[in-house]
Amino acid sequence: MLQSVKQALRDATRADLDRRPVLANSRTLRDYLMVHLADEANEHVRILYLNAYDRLIVDELHASGTPSGTPFCVRTIAARALEVGAMNVIVAHNHPSGLRESSRADIVQTIALEAALDALGITLIDHLIVTRGGLSSVRAATKALAA
Repeated sequence: MLQSVKQALRDATRADLDRRPVLANSRTLRDYLMVHLADEANEHVRILYLNAYDRLIVDELHASGTPSGTPFCVRTIAARALEVGAMNVIVAHNHPSGLRESSRADIVQTIALEAALDALGITLIDHLIVTRGGLSSVRAATKALAA
């Protein structure tokens, strides 16, 4: 029963994303990511590929890891973005620990992904950390370190 309720929530939040542009700070995106990632026991990385108008082309589970980490493959994400015709990308992963702070690995991977996508004319809109307590931006943490 609980699984069917969770699936219904996933379907409902996906329908909301399909109806309008996806913005990194939107409540619709937050709700969608919370339903898909917040309660997972292991880290998972989801990639949202968007068109030039920030409409969702495809959302994919990119990687699954352990309770304390999961790396993502910059090359695979960039290749998939080209394959689906994405102009913008949002990366999201959960922290089962509940900590919303960006790890060093989160920041390093974000910098590498942003550089690779930028070279292809694709924008990394954000890399978000999802916990039961909400979302935080790895990209914002990366920019704060650079300042």
